[in-house]
Order: sequence, then C-alpha cells, then structure tokens
Amino acid sequence: MIISFIQAIFTMIFFSVTIPIYNGFLILCYSTIYTNLPVFSLVLDEDVDRDTCLKFPILYQKLQAGRSLNFKTFLIWVWKSIYQAAVIMFLSIILFNDSFVIIVTITFTSLIVIEFLNVYSELTNVNRF
Repeated sequence: MIISFIQAIFTMIFFSVTIPIYNGFLILCYSTIYTNLPVFSLVLDEDVDRDTCLKFPILYQKLQAGRSLNFKTFLIWVWKSIYQAAVIMFLSIILFNDSFVIIVTITFTSLIVIEFLNVYSELTNVNRF
C-alpha cells in the first residue's frame, strides 16, 4: 500500500505526469521478496508457548471471534501507509533534488528499510529452530 501512495505523491509533485517512479523490475522484486518476508516472520513469531496456549484457550477468544481485523485496524494501516509514503517522498525530494535516479534509489531503499521495520515492530518473540 505504501508503493501506491508513493506513486500518488510522486505524480502530484511532478504536475500530474504519469511517469512510474519504479520500473517493472523493482516492482517485481519488491512484490516477490517483501510479500514473502512478513509471512515467514509471522510463522516464526511466538507470543506464548504451546503449552500455555492449550492450557488457557480463553487467551485467544478475541482472535477466534474475528475482532482483530476490523474497519478501525484497516484505517490505521492506511494512515500508516500514507504517513510513511509522505515522509519518504518529501524527505527524498527536499534532501536529494539533484536527479530522478537518485530519488528512485533513495525512495526504494528507504521503502525496503521501512518495510523491515514494520515487520520487526509487529513481532513479539521470534522462534528459533
């Protein structure tokens, strides 16, 4: 979702010219690599051990009812994406206004770092094999 907002801000900054900020190769790499990493991190995430979970099933009653993903959570995710995309784009335009290639490189690198930080902030405890 951050890429969509980065593209929208980029288009607004450059007078509604429909030039993609990232080429197809960068989008392909981002979508194949960085959509797999959160899945693996959630598989390895552990907040309580298995015995505690089986001993106290009431701990996960809220998850079983489906109240974790609601409209408020979705709006929080949208707001975080808008905020992160705005910070990435405006800082890269203000600090590195030299050329288009530098802006693409800086924004894509900061996008990857932000995604790693987003995944890391959602983890509670990582399981090790």
